[in-house]
Amino acid sequence: MTVNDVVILPFTDNVLRKTGINTIKKYGHTSVTRMYGRTPVELLDNIFMGDLAKNSLLEYLRPLSTQPIMDYDELRTDNFEEPDPGWDIKAGAKQIKIEVKSSIPTNHESHQAIINKRDIKITASHDKGNTWIEPATLESELHIQVYFYAKPYKQGYDQFDMLKSDITTDNNILHRIINSDKYKQPLFFGWNKKQNIVQYVNTLKPNTWSFEKTSRVYWRCPIKEAFTMPQLIEYINCN
Repeated sequence: MTVNDVVILPFTDNVLRKTGINTIKKYGHTSVTRMYGRTPVELLDNIFMGDLAKNSLLEYLRPLSTQPIMDYDELRTDNFEEPDPGWDIKAGAKQIKIEVKSSIPTNHESHQAIINKRDIKITASHDKGNTWIEPATLESELHIQVYFYAKPYKQGYDQFDMLKSDITTDNNILHRIINSDKYKQPLFFGWNKKQNIVQYVNTLKPNTWSFEKTSRVYWRCPIKEAFTMPQLIEYINCN
């Protein structure tokens, strides 16, 4: 993966509308403390960013794929009440399971710095290493990283129920609350396979990383070793 391989994903009206509708559906069923203590608006913003990463990638891939690509959110029958099953997308004739990760660059660092220093976000532990998720047990076969040069909003509401009521009553208010236009440039930063993640965990030292304000720990999966978008399209079409 090089800076020339970074791809700007679509931010269309269709992507924006779908992301907004599904974010509202998911908001009332997402754990506030899943990663760290978040304000009502911050939680809403985080859900939106993650969904937008997946939906913008779908918008890019579907016209280029000769094989079916399925979105779990378009298939689910649980009224968005349950967590996803460990995958976001299924693609290719073999219906390869894919998970899409979304992140914000540390200190607004450059594309080259991200490639040199950062990893695709693969969760290793939810509780600071008391229990571990071994990479060989990951549900998804492929893991894709999307970055946004944006800052999630935190202020505006003190009560989760009040925010939930407002966005349910008026779907469009979500976009004003979080300023969804700040996410208008989703950036694809590569992908990797589960088998390679297993290899990195067994060979890299250190093989994990984390950051402040979270109990999560992540496995190393260097972006500089990631595959490109043309390679992803070829992989999907050939599998």
